[in-house]
Amino acid sequence: MRRGRKSVASSEKSDFNSSVYPHLCFVIAGKWMTPFCLLLQKGFMIRANVGCSVEGFLREQIGLSPHIIETIQSIFLDGSPVDDLASAIIKDGSRLALSAAMPGLVGATLRRGGAYSSFRSTITYRETGTQRVSGEGFVQMKLFNLIMDELGPDFLKRGIFVRPSDLMDFLSGQSGDFWRECVQVLLDGKPVKAGSQEDIAWLSQYERVFLSVDVRNENAV
Repeated sequence: MRRGRKSVASSEKSDFNSSVYPHLCFVIAGKWMTPFCLLLQKGFMIRANVGCSVEGFLREQIGLSPHIIETIQSIFLDGSPVDDLASAIIKDGSRLALSAAMPGLVGATLRRGGAYSSFRSTITYRETGTQRVSGEGFVQMKLFNLIMDELGPDFLKRGIFVRPSDLMDFLSGQSGDFWRECVQVLLDGKPVKAGSQEDIAWLSQYERVFLSVDVRNENAV
């Protein structure tokens, strides 16, 4: 799947971070990026330019090539499967889920443009004809299976907004090995502790947390 992939990038005019939300950055050894990808399956948010089609969003803001978009077999917008990427519109607060091919009849039925897509005609996403509103907003996203593995590291390096409860559950479930390979945790650029429930209890006061993961160069002296 790596052929033709660009790095994940929003519009360069968009500032993913915000002084309203704390920025928590984990500096880790490369192999420990994978556990963070589980947060991408739970759900996260990015700041983006809305009012565009799903196709335009994936190409111009996420930075995916047409080849990679073709590998995304199932796309859900606001809970409904999408077949026509050019007509489905991303709005402020839209929920977008991306998945590679899923097994079985359910996977075949949910696959966009597949032979069984007509079986789900009553739940397929259709635009209602409401006025398209362009501007900056938040898009809620979920990534699954191979798409999560492929795109996840770029999203995490760039930064995502997550629910504090999800982040706290994730951190409290990590092993000692994870924390030993965690080089540093930074809160708005300053070192902090995050290895226990007491260390991260302050997160609960926020609506969202801006999370990024910085991979240490293991070859560096």
